[in-house]
Amino acid sequence: MPSNDTRMSMLAAPLTSMLMGTVWLYRLPEKIEHEWKKLRVIYRGKTGSKANLPYAGLLMVLRASGATSASLYPTSKSKPPQFLALSKKLSPTHLRAAIALWEQALLQTPQDEISLAYNSDLADLFASVEPEQVAVWDHIRFGPRAVDADGWVWDAASWNLASLLARTNLEVDGRSIPLRPDTENNIMVWAPEHLWSNSWLEARPAKDKKSQAGTGEEAKEPEEWKVRRHYAALRVEVAMKSLHSLPVPLVVMTPRVSRLSNQINGARTAWWAPRSPGAPLLSLNLGGKGKHTHLEHTSRLALNAWVRLMDDPIFPRKADDTEFLPISAMDLSGEPGNFRALIPFSKSFPIGKGVGLHTVTALADHLSAVTGQDLVRGRQVAKVLSLAARKTEYGRDAALLDDADLKDIMAAAGCSKLRVLALYEHQEMRTRMQRLLAYHFNRPDLADGMPEDKIVELGCHTEVLLHRAPELLSHGDHHDRRGALTDALPGLTAEGAGVLALVETEYDAKEWGRQRRAARREEEGAVDPYTLDAKPEVSRHLARHGVLAQFLTPETKKRRSKKKEREAETPLEALGMELAADYPGHNAIGDMLRSAGLVHPRLTRAISTGDGLKDRVAHLGLHMRAQLGEKHINRTEEPKLMWVLTAFVPVGSQWKALAYLPAGRGGSGGWFNYAHAQGLSRSRPIPDGSRGDDTLPRRIDHALYELSRHLECGYVLYVSGDSTRPVWPLLANKNADLLPDDDGLADGRLALPGATLAPEHQPRAVIRTTSSTDPSIPLPALFHQIDDDGNESDGVKTSNALFQLDNTDTTFLMSRLPHQAAGGTPYAKSGREQGRWTCDDKEQQAETWYNHTATEIAVIQRPDGEDALPYALTTARLCNHALAWEHRTRHPLPIHAAIQMDKNHPEYRRTIDWEANDTTG
Repeated sequence: MPSNDTRMSMLAAPLTSMLMGTVWLYRLPEKIEHEWKKLRVIYRGKTGSKANLPYAGLLMVLRASGATSASLYPTSKSKPPQFLALSKKLSPTHLRAAIALWEQALLQTPQDEISLAYNSDLADLFASVEPEQVAVWDHIRFGPRAVDADGWVWDAASWNLASLLARTNLEVDGRSIPLRPDTENNIMVWAPEHLWSNSWLEARPAKDKKSQAGTGEEAKEPEEWKVRRHYAALRVEVAMKSLHSLPVPLVVMTPRVSRLSNQINGARTAWWAPRSPGAPLLSLNLGGKGKHTHLEHTSRLALNAWVRLMDDPIFPRKADDTEFLPISAMDLSGEPGNFRALIPFSKSFPIGKGVGLHTVTALADHLSAVTGQDLVRGRQVAKVLSLAARKTEYGRDAALLDDADLKDIMAAAGCSKLRVLALYEHQEMRTRMQRLLAYHFNRPDLADGMPEDKIVELGCHTEVLLHRAPELLSHGDHHDRRGALTDALPGLTAEGAGVLALVETEYDAKEWGRQRRAARREEEGAVDPYTLDAKPEVSRHLARHGVLAQFLTPETKKRRSKKKEREAETPLEALGMELAADYPGHNAIGDMLRSAGLVHPRLTRAISTGDGLKDRVAHLGLHMRAQLGEKHINRTEEPKLMWVLTAFVPVGSQWKALAYLPAGRGGSGGWFNYAHAQGLSRSRPIPDGSRGDDTLPRRIDHALYELSRHLECGYVLYVSGDSTRPVWPLLANKNADLLPDDDGLADGRLALPGATLAPEHQPRAVIRTTSSTDPSIPLPALFHQIDDDGNESDGVKTSNALFQLDNTDTTFLMSRLPHQAAGGTPYAKSGREQGRWTCDDKEQQAETWYNHTATEIAVIQRPDGEDALPYALTTARLCNHALAWEHRTRHPLPIHAAIQMDKNHPEYRRTIDWEANDTTG
């Protein structure tokens, strides 16, 4: 152990009984079942619904009007709840009135007929219950390595914690900032004087002046959107969470920049502030499109009930107003008022995302001071994780492409050579592709000229064929002709070669998003550009021929290399300098080689050095993703589940990349070379299915058996906690104390992947990795140095090291500072020394302010008697060794390769989160 012990504190703290507070339990009598079913029959008759009573609106009314948490438990699709949990006792009159209003709204009672005097047997039943006050702590189930509780416990504790943290002002940047809780357990900066504000003209003054310079024209009045001020606020999610193998509940804070919209059109989330200063902000959901945006039904119900319960008019109303929330109230221009909405998409905003390191530190101090608890900590166990990582020179991976064993590397990938089809539409792209390929494959003499439709030997066991295919590649509604156009392409097959395609495509996310929204608003002549998109069709048709497409968009802006200029020593280096700033082009070549399954032998050196795994093992990764998007939401198609298994198997001194393809309507399944599996996958539809399918774990076990029986060594399985945790009990934090029985079952389900297999075919270890995109994973906040005498001092502000959490021997956290924050741009380090409140640089405010993210590494299963550290360290190093990326990935290489295979599928929707509020940093 080094003399200076580095420690990390996280934006989380352990909880005590006092901090968690109390809750009032309304235990409902058995008669609830009769009254609930009676109301449900009437409700279904009026609405045609076949679901349970939608009580989300009732809970929202109770939270807002009673300033309390509210949960009905247990949740069920058909049965009534057994009790109501509130953090604050409500009077029987208040409770009865809320339920009576909710019931009338469910039964579609006209607004002018809704009355607090409405006769409701269900409301009378709730109001008759005398609640019992209990400590939330008493309803948590503690084990030696786990905590568990019913859903209402997590909700009640989170509400109490958010309320507690909001009672004390946040001290940051010399300010004392009031915080206000909302009904979704966020605490927000609400006071206008503490919001962040900027306009595009102020954010980009240098660029605006440059655009006018040299035109010889008089300066024009700036466009209205450039001078309009926009606002953003600090929003912090507060929740009770757990970490694997830590037998104590935690309070976790997750900060975000909430960028406020100046119009209601298209927004999906909003807040309303009641006049009462002690009332929480009411979190509202919006629906509809464009000018037809409106309050979603549940939110409308909550606001309606609030007005009637509290006699608190929200907005001044006119006699002729027919809408509950008048259109005039939805005018969000000007300084934010009592009604505010998030922007519906994340592009083009004069205030950047992310809160920065300084604000995270301030929140950590706030959390510790308010709770009186030390923050959750970890001890550094490995500092350097990027040993032998991929390095490029002006974008070129010389270590791979100039390797003496490149022929063997290709053989391990299943081919004797590579053929690249360069398919283009415009001459500018042809020139760009030609120069990129000449550079990466060490043929600078070909940079200025390659023949059309002829195979050109590039060396490095690679050849290229350039072909112009304008009709195939152009966007449009001629999808029915793309199959025949693909079939007519030259060079689709080559004996013993892996065939790749570098393909031109046009894609402007901002413009396509604008056109898509116009089409949704049914504007005259507007067409959704995604229905005309050539990319997925071209990818699918090429995949039918076993050709893997990598797409490249035209350059839309002049890029500048950050490397210092120097005298080139070789023609290859001179060409590299000219292409140094073409980062998308270099990334496309790298990802094309990744899809071919080329694995550099550096992987062996990277994962076996130091305290990592010394034994020769294969590394497998499992990724799952439910196909989301508007079609799934609208239930116009069956649920789809993409699940991918990849394997990196040592073969001599090389690594063979494999992937498993489940059998389905598109054909048979099995293990294939990584490149071949991708071709088959892209040519087939995403399989139907869901994570709740009882046969899914056994199908995955069959895939593990099929590979393991052919392995000459054991294997380690890495699973994505973001997507697989619901499928196997032992992947859940609450089940860390469970032991599988002799049949591999826990709680009646297969305990872990491989549980049904014989011991010799089971994984040697199962490791779950979860990225901080999951709010249960707390952010790194502070780093300290502990000397030999135990004295603590502030350490470095940033760290990319691996830490083992205190009080557990199986849970680790890998801290990560995004690579953009280590760049050479003036604003790369924004937010390290100050928060946004004291930043007077308008351009700096417009930048993204980075803070640490993290990957949790939980060693779920390992051989008896073996330490977890080698497995965790190898996992962390695999996060630093993506095949075509110089920087750290959220998940280790086997999972990352599976994720990329999923993203390359033609049906993977670019529009998957088109209407999400992207407010994370």
